[in-house]
Amino acid sequence: MAGMSHGETEHMVALIRKVSENRTLLMIEHDMGVVFDLADRISVLVYGEVIASDTPERIKANASVQQAYLGTEVA
Repeated sequence: MAGMSHGETEHMVALIRKVSENRTLLMIEHDMGVVFDLADRISVLVYGEVIASDTPERIKANASVQQAYLGTEVA
């Protein structure tokens, strides 16, 4: 969704949701709002290695993902 306005992004999310209904969709996206809105399952890579693969809710709460992308410390 890089370079798109908020309205264009919303339109694309709706279109992707429609055309991928009952199908598997593999997408690579950096807009995490879009990813969390569309995905049933997310795999997170750091330097080409998968550090987590789970539901959006669990990915949001994953300490390794937070540390890698938000710079938080893992307890």
